Amino acid sequence: MRQRSRCLAGLLAAVCAVTVLAAGCSSGGSSEGDGSGVGGGGAAGSGVEDDVGGVGGSGVEGGGGVVSEGGSGGVGGDAGGGEVVELLDPVGCVDGTWIEDPSRDADLADDCVVLVRLRNEIAGGRLVSEVWDPFRADERRAWGSRNIDRWDGVVVEDGRVVELDLWGAGVTEGALGEIAELSELKVLDLSSNDLSGQLPEGFENLSELENLYLNYTDFVEIPVEVTRLSGLVVLTMAASEVSAIPTEIGNLAGLRVLNLASNRLRGSIPAEIGNLVELERLDLSNDPSDYDPDNQLTGPIPPEIGNLTKLKYLNLSDNKLTGPIPPSLGNLANLESMHLSYNELSGSIPREIGNLSRVEELYFGSNRLSGSIPAELGNLSSLEKLSLSNNELSGAIPSELENLENLMRFTVRNNDLCGDIPERLYRLDHFRYQDNPGLG
Repeated sequence: MRQRSRCLAGLLAAVCAVTVLAAGCSSGGSSEGDGSGVGGGGAAGSGVEDDVGGVGGSGVEGGGGVVSEGGSGGVGGDAGGGEVVELLDPVGCVDGTWIEDPSRDADLADDCVVLVRLRNEIAGGRLVSEVWDPFRADERRAWGSRNIDRWDGVVVEDGRVVELDLWGAGVTEGALGEIAELSELKVLDLSSNDLSGQLPEGFENLSELENLYLNYTDFVEIPVEVTRLSGLVVLTMAASEVSAIPTEIGNLAGLRVLNLASNRLRGSIPAEIGNLVELERLDLSNDPSDYDPDNQLTGPIPPEIGNLTKLKYLNLSDNKLTGPIPPSLGNLANLESMHLSYNELSGSIPREIGNLSRVEELYFGSNRLSGSIPAELGNLSSLEKLSLSNNELSGAIPSELENLENLMRFTVRNNDLCGDIPERLYRLDHFRYQDNPGLG
């Protein structure tokens, strides 16, 4: 599994707090954090010569709030190793040990029992011997300390558990059935766990679930139960083993973020993706900085993507997509960043791209695009970065591009352009035009 380990400081402290058998518990050790990966918030990649521009701001989204990007760090930890410890007793949920008033908060008591069973399933009576961050070994955040709404990775609102962050906590498929009983759950992060196959029966009944993070797992497909979560707003399964995009993805009509970057995607992008009319971020790319990127989507870019008029970020870079850039992409009135580099796209750049008044980044480099640079690109008043390098473009650079007052980076290397270079473009700090024999 392509997974990054993190250890469970809060869970370790829980056992130290609730049993005398855990005398060997101690903090120490460390493991790698990740700024652009799951739970780290993500950082824009630099790409190569600005042709890709990176996977962009989201990276691999973590948990924490509806449509939030960047995680709370998760519970962390892996099962196995360390000292034998006593399991938590669910009776604590009903005698006031872990909730203030069990008689008043009956639903929370039920959720507490679920979490205790989940914690016991994860720990299996054993804990790792080192923690990711010794400063998180805080009894007030430990599972089993008073109160449940302070447990690490757990958020309680209106007397119910609504967020559960189990990033790298050693969750197994057997523990997922417990999670399916948390009926008010809105945010769930199961990233960096050894999970594959289908989700348990009843998972699709999590009708309140809005954010689901399954990054760095072994899922080879998007579980059918996920496509039945009608309230889902954020779905990220980046850096996993997903091999295809199912047509059922179109059932998630309220989805606003879909991130399947750096998986094992094959086949085409289904037209049903055009049903996701609330979508704001779509990432099907390979991250050039990922150690094992392997998305290889083929076929054309479906013109139905032009239906996604709320889209702000589109990244299809570093696949094997063919055919022309659909003119319908000019309908994406809210688009700010488009990454189509490192594919096998052909034909001319549609004039309709000049309608994208809010776009700041266009990366079309390293394809097989031909014809002239459309003068309509001069209408893109917000454009800051334009990459057209490594194509088969011909003709002159249109003088209309001098109208781009916000343009800072412009690359057209390795084409067949000719004629004079507009003066303002020539003065840009980052203008790359080499390997155009007739240009200059």
